[in-house]
Amino acid sequence: MNSDNDTERTLKKGGRNTSGTPSIALLNRRLGPSPAPRMLTPYEVALLRQCTREVAKVTHEVLANRDNT
Repeated sequence: MNSDNDTERTLKKGGRNTSGTPSIALLNRRLGPSPAPRMLTPYEVALLRQCTREVAKVTHEVLANRDNT
């Protein structure tokens, strides 16, 4: 998976990967620091929606596993 390679590179350089999901990492790379506010592109909006779904899924799984222990 490409995100695993990105994480490995980040850790080798001494940095931390703070992205919770691959789509968040992609969105962070796509947006980067912005000097001024701007409208998101349709692609960026789709990535945000994907991030939301991924975070909700992981949260649901974590909470379900917590309740089972």
